[in-house]
Amino acid sequence: MKKSDRLLGMDRDISRRDFLNGVSVAVGASVLPGTTSAQDVGAQDVPGYYPPGLSGLRGSHPGSFEAAHSMRDGASFSAQDLGEQYDLVVVGAGISGLSAAYFYQQEMGHDAKILILDNHDDFGGHAKRNEFEIDGKNIIGYGGTMLIEAPSGYPENAKRLIKELGIDTDRFYDYFDQELFASLGLQRGLFFDKETFGADHLAVGSMIDPEMFAESPLSAEGKADLLRLFKDERHYLDDVPPAKRAAFLANMDYQTYLSERAGMGDEALKVMLSAARGVWAVNIDAYPADAAWSGGYPGFGDLNLRAESYRRESDHEEPNIFHFPDGNATIARLLVRKMIPAVAAGSTMEDVVAARFDYRQLDQPKSPVRVRLNSTVVRAQHANDDLSKPVTVSYFRDGKVRSVQAAKVVMACYNAIIPHICPEMPVKQKTALSNCVRAPLVYTNVLIRNWRSFAKLGVSRINCPGGYHSGVTLDYPVSLGGYDFAKTPDDPIVLHLTRVPGQPGLSANEQFTAGKRDLLATSFETFERNIRDQLSRILAPGGFDAARDIAGITVNRWPHGYAYGYDPESDRVAFEPSRWPAEKRHWELGSRPFGNISIASTDAASNAMTESAIEEAHRAVNDLRNL
Repeated sequence: MKKSDRLLGMDRDISRRDFLNGVSVAVGASVLPGTTSAQDVGAQDVPGYYPPGLSGLRGSHPGSFEAAHSMRDGASFSAQDLGEQYDLVVVGAGISGLSAAYFYQQEMGHDAKILILDNHDDFGGHAKRNEFEIDGKNIIGYGGTMLIEAPSGYPENAKRLIKELGIDTDRFYDYFDQELFASLGLQRGLFFDKETFGADHLAVGSMIDPEMFAESPLSAEGKADLLRLFKDERHYLDDVPPAKRAAFLANMDYQTYLSERAGMGDEALKVMLSAARGVWAVNIDAYPADAAWSGGYPGFGDLNLRAESYRRESDHEEPNIFHFPDGNATIARLLVRKMIPAVAAGSTMEDVVAARFDYRQLDQPKSPVRVRLNSTVVRAQHANDDLSKPVTVSYFRDGKVRSVQAAKVVMACYNAIIPHICPEMPVKQKTALSNCVRAPLVYTNVLIRNWRSFAKLGVSRINCPGGYHSGVTLDYPVSLGGYDFAKTPDDPIVLHLTRVPGQPGLSANEQFTAGKRDLLATSFETFERNIRDQLSRILAPGGFDAARDIAGITVNRWPHGYAYGYDPESDRVAFEPSRWPAEKRHWELGSRPFGNISIASTDAASNAMTESAIEEAHRAVNDLRNL
């Protein structure tokens, strides 16, 4: 090992466990002793099976995607019929799939037999729960969907489901400490890295305060550009007639607007390049300028493009405080506990936070609802290709392909894979589904022994425009259900890091594709080295030592993260789907029911939000009822 790696702590004994009882989760029951064989028992039935406690490379972990890639590439499968029959089989155990099972059970009664299949070793999809243990204390982090955003504006069915699960968002005003970081004098930071800006430097404070950039490596021109941009006192479309401004911006990317209209120089553009990555998964050179305006990005002043502005006034916004310690994984856990009560005791949004789920209860024959993990669906086909007949669902698990029979099926998985699963589907619908694209995303959780370095530097969240991870932030300060947030800088805490790989200079869809390839080719060792190096360079002036202070790392890798519609004719991504013409909404055509198969998931809305996952699940169940 290189000396530089040892100094970073690459040789330290931290939590990198992606194995249970010394055995990879992906092989599971194939190593069980005695007469039990892999075809009889799945990994989730092994005593001690508890995926939230795994670390290392998570998200789309090894073992979760290989069978799907083989199917995509033309592999054929011969399945063993298990003789199991269900009223409903749901493909995908994310929030949309779990919600579909819940709605179907509510509609058809608690005696309805439902099987939920998922390719991952845990349920929840992108709503991923990460757990760490340090000094006898359990620390919880979120590895995907992070919060319930603006719940008062949730559509009817999503709002009803949240309520029926026992979630009262008003309680977060007590559970979320909105003043903690400010009371400690912590502010936002901007890290200039030497590779991009010539020197490493952490600037802390307000982006409209000249002192923020006083010691930065920027030139006087670069400092002036940023101050002018973030003061956001004017727009740069005076020469464009008001009636034509919306169309003008719709045909321009945000970087071009900043460069050619606002006159931002190269240094300011470097600072802004990754500004849209954390939310939209692209660099600003592929993010439409009109979407940047409606999203409240700087440089537009008081510009109003439409009579009813897409921008929400700040005094009407709800704070982003509706966050469980594991993000929206709690929604997934509440759904599972609601349908399979034996999985965990309790009945409230508070007691589910610290509950340790018994995964052996997920797939019990006597349970009306069953969740079967590590099961990649490779075919869903109507008997004799007759769309009025039941559907045979085949899935790959523990090296074998098995099949079950379903009266109805909800596909709540990545929509673009459905044409490969349902070969009898009409070509037009297959083409529409293939235009449901996904953007790559990495949510990394790093457990550190204390956060004194943040307190000393006076910072709680840091934007890193040139960094491997574009953002570093202290976890949300929320305590509930007996789980206590790290209230003092001496306490251990989870740092949340965001990375969206994607090559600048390409279209949005091309950036997505490049990012997916990057993620699938990147080892955990590479992630770890970059994490340690980046945190050291940012926080060392505050006393941080990566070798000493890092106690655990979990990388939640999502090559297929945020869901968007895509128009191949214009090579555009539907960042604002409600504004797209009906004939370009491929996701709506793709999600139409097909025989006894209906389609859910956020792909079907071109919107990766939790409420969309729930609403699409409700629609998919209604589609089945109306067949």
